[in-house]
Amino acid sequence: MDDNEMWQAVQTCDLAKASKAVFDQYFTDRQELNQQLKELGVTRKQMSLVFKRYYDMKPAEYLIQVRIAAAKQALQAGASVFDAAADSDYTNYSSFYAHFRKLSGMPPAKYRQLFAQNISRAVMDTPIGPLRILASQDAILCVEPANYLEKKTGQATDQVPADRIIPDDPSGDLVKDCMGELKEYFAGQRQRFDLPLSPEGTSFQQNVWRKLQQIPYGETRSYQQLAEMTGDKNASRAIGLANNCNPILILIPCHRVIGADGSLTGYAAGLAAKKLLLDLEKGSNK
Repeated sequence: MDDNEMWQAVQTCDLAKASKAVFDQYFTDRQELNQQLKELGVTRKQMSLVFKRYYDMKPAEYLIQVRIAAAKQALQAGASVFDAAADSDYTNYSSFYAHFRKLSGMPPAKYRQLFAQNISRAVMDTPIGPLRILASQDAILCVEPANYLEKKTGQATDQVPADRIIPDDPSGDLVKDCMGELKEYFAGQRQRFDLPLSPEGTSFQQNVWRKLQQIPYGETRSYQQLAEMTGDKNASRAIGLANNCNPILILIPCHRVIGADGSLTGYAAGLAAKKLLLDLEKGSNK
């Protein structure tokens, strides 16, 4: 790669990251979002082409994922379906319902009910930031950045202190077991997890998440390779969307999927967190 090509690659990376940062920060304010995108200094078409090349999805697809992720956290916290839709900047309830069902495999009301019953949760500090863990009596349901909405909106969203786990609740035991195994993982003492998992999603997403768990510790796969693992080599784009919807970070290792050129692509906890996890596994695997 000559100097000009390298400079163009740097510019492409910077534009992709800048546009993603705009979506992350202003997804609840459509007017401000459009204004911030204009200030990037490129046409919407140019931004879209660069974004898709870097993140393997269209900006509109990513924006939907951000909004639905925000809605999921609101529903987990007990918000009504209507409020979750409105707070995620949905003015069309039908669109919200369709997007939510497509990305989670169930209607928003069912998702809210699921997390309202017999769920234990806790937040633990980790090297990649605070993680929220949710579990039913039978399985881990979610491991996600605890400050996701707080970073996006400036409002604290986790109303459940880390020590509010009912000792006699089986799901509380699972949360504590998960925290213990994650501590061992970050200490370089654990390469696989021994916990029952129950991520909510479509059958296609479930298949992708199962394949993710087959990627060995310390190794990576491209989206194309992951598509081939699922038996559909032409589904790399859909694979990328399913990968980004993974609700159980680290235990389902979506961080082990990278770009075909070896570059790091989007991650719910941020690219710095993704690099830390890959470096940890590479170092621990020597």
